[in-house]
Amino acid sequence: MNKFIHSSINFLLKRFGLILQKSEQEWERDAFAKLYESRITHVAGSSVHPVEGIVFSKDRALQLHALLSSYLEKVVSPVPLHILYHTSTPAHQRAYEEVMEIFSDKFSFIKQSSNNSFRDDLIKLLDSVPAPKVFFLVDDVLFIDSFDVSDFAGFDTDKIVPSLRMGLNLKKCYTVQREQPLPELISCPGSDEDKIFWKWNQGVYDWSYPLSVDGHFFSTQEIIAMTKLIHFSAPNTYEDQLQKFRRFFLFRKGVGYKKSKIVNIPCNKVQKENKNICGNTHQDFLLEQWMKGYQMDYRSLYGFSNTSAHQEIPFEFIKR
Repeated sequence: MNKFIHSSINFLLKRFGLILQKSEQEWERDAFAKLYESRITHVAGSSVHPVEGIVFSKDRALQLHALLSSYLEKVVSPVPLHILYHTSTPAHQRAYEEVMEIFSDKFSFIKQSSNNSFRDDLIKLLDSVPAPKVFFLVDDVLFIDSFDVSDFAGFDTDKIVPSLRMGLNLKKCYTVQREQPLPELISCPGSDEDKIFWKWNQGVYDWSYPLSVDGHFFSTQEIIAMTKLIHFSAPNTYEDQLQKFRRFFLFRKGVGYKKSKIVNIPCNKVQKENKNICGNTHQDFLLEQWMKGYQMDYRSLYGFSNTSAHQEIPFEFIKR
């Protein structure tokens, strides 16, 4: 590492209050150094798209179908999505194969290599993404309002973290079951009237959580650097481990729309890595509905005004 980069890193660490005690793990300083290097090192991409998306999915074929369908119907100028998925039973695998057949010419599907390969598979996928920016989605998300990808593609992710899930409609935080105040909005000259800006370090709960895998946009180089520095085994622990870099992102601005473009419907839980609250609609019940030829009536939720980024919204089934 040259002296300029070394001195610049020390300056940033001091600015963000990240001077570490000798007893703290050595890797933290190296991690922030590599993160900083990723920000100042430009790698020319070959993608014709300014951004690409990655979707995490496990044992939720019916919900994934609703997400992908709503993406195609609500997203203007859609960009490539890469679905990294895992199944626990042959029945769930068959359901995914049906979903893949439906969207075979629209999206790319990558099956997790093994029960323990999520980290390696994600790194390999990220390394293959040619676009300069990337956003994440999880399979229990639904697009509920129209959105043009180009709106967010132009933002400098070194300074701003765009979010599809945030909006002035969010007055509650589902994950902690508490009311959450709206942040103080800041002006951004030249911006569209339908967008809002705030500072992540002045928000509360969801408004101070920039490193979310629910519809947030990042620099591909930066997210690759962070991903390679942390250890995780599934999407939940991936997001948890990304929080090690949270202080570095809190000084950036957030941008969203006045009304959320997506909502996360936590009707079930497919992992045992944490104790996140959720609804009681078991994924195997949804699998049964799918195998009977039903799908989520996702269109009935278009325009829904959610009060939380995660919300248990009842939904019906219709024949596919």
